[in-house]
Amino acid sequence: MTLRTDTASLATPDFSYFKRMSMTCGRTVKRMITTMTTLARRPGLSIAAASENKAEAKAIYRLLGHPDLSEEVIVDTYHQETLRQMKASGESVFLCVQDTTEIDFGAREKTVGLGEFRSSKSKGLLVHSALVLTTSGLPQGLLHQKIWARDPALKGQRAVNRPYVEKESYKWTETAKASIQNVPETTRLIHIGDREADFFEFLYGLEQDEQSYVVRALQNRISETDGHRMWDKVCAQPEALRMVVSIPRDTRQETPARETTLAIRYESDTVKVPNHLKYKGEGYTPLRCTVIHVIEVTPLPDQEPIEWFLLTNIPLSSGEEAYEKVSWYVKRWQIERFHYILKSGCGVEKLQQHDAEKLRRLILMYAIIALSLQRLTYLSRLDPTAPCTQVMSEDEWQVLYRIANQTKTLPAKPPTLHEAVLALAKLGGFLGRKSDGNPGVKVLWRGLQVFQNVLSSYRFLL
Repeated sequence: MTLRTDTASLATPDFSYFKRMSMTCGRTVKRMITTMTTLARRPGLSIAAASENKAEAKAIYRLLGHPDLSEEVIVDTYHQETLRQMKASGESVFLCVQDTTEIDFGAREKTVGLGEFRSSKSKGLLVHSALVLTTSGLPQGLLHQKIWARDPALKGQRAVNRPYVEKESYKWTETAKASIQNVPETTRLIHIGDREADFFEFLYGLEQDEQSYVVRALQNRISETDGHRMWDKVCAQPEALRMVVSIPRDTRQETPARETTLAIRYESDTVKVPNHLKYKGEGYTPLRCTVIHVIEVTPLPDQEPIEWFLLTNIPLSSGEEAYEKVSWYVKRWQIERFHYILKSGCGVEKLQQHDAEKLRRLILMYAIIALSLQRLTYLSRLDPTAPCTQVMSEDEWQVLYRIANQTKTLPAKPPTLHEAVLALAKLGGFLGRKSDGNPGVKVLWRGLQVFQNVLSSYRFLL
């Protein structure tokens, strides 16, 4: 497999595509590119600490308050860049994974424009993103991102009495509609969501927009055909396929990597419109879809088996096609990694701006930076034998090789992408034992920061 990437430099990602921003001031565009480069070199630090000097820090603060630099401008520009990356991949089918995360700033009484979370003592913002992946799991970028604060005036009010477009759950439909903008007709998006996405209005809207989806089911819906519950019907079907799959180690559950067998069943039917939507008379009609049941046949002792019910509107004719949709849903966890990098790697919850509008702009910037590292992580897994020059400049890989191997002698040819990523991970504390598997995002992030400091000193001494 040959994977194409247009990343010119590992230590300094290329943000030149921001030249396409719909802004008339060239100086502001140039400052945006410089700011992104500065923040990417020292993620997790404050603006003052990441800047070269006070003048640069002041310039970044001015940029964040610039009236022409709106969230829409940043999102639209990166949407265009993501479409370009998708086209460059040479693929035609992509997974558009949606999810929400909380950016918790704690008790920030002086910060204007934050909303409340579970208690009045916890304030912050909500971020809902549409992450695009190839079907093999390689991140391409974001097609949309929505950041907002909950209105305290709505606290305690029942959302069921409000129109769908005024509910917080409308974020799913709003993001799906924004994501498909300017997507070529030859490109197909498969919308992926967890159980929060299993509500009739969202699935019906995708169907009306002729969009495909794979969503983990939350509700055991009722068949329009015979009135039976869909989960009961699919569980009564004969097995369509059994597959042996690899389960990665889970450090939280302290379970090792293992192989297990999954049994897959599926059943297509038409589901009823929920009663609460019928009573509103909003014109919904029954929804044609397929339920896929996945259950682990060989679970670990004393543990519940893996079991999922998935909904899709993609026609299925075999167990292999059903398993393909399951494999697409499994890629959903990539957006969890994205949220982890955004909060733990970029430290967005530690940002100290006193204005939520500036915080939203910074979160958007760091989201783009976070994806550059996530893309590197999975490039090395999908095409490990590719030369590291795909993502590293000549002086970068040479410096990395020397410090990783404690030598002054360079090899005849550049290391592979896997070897370079492994060297970075070891700088971040990765031991590289057989039982450790592939390095994760966390150690790569730490290693990249160490490497950037060494490379900066090397370039200064030239």
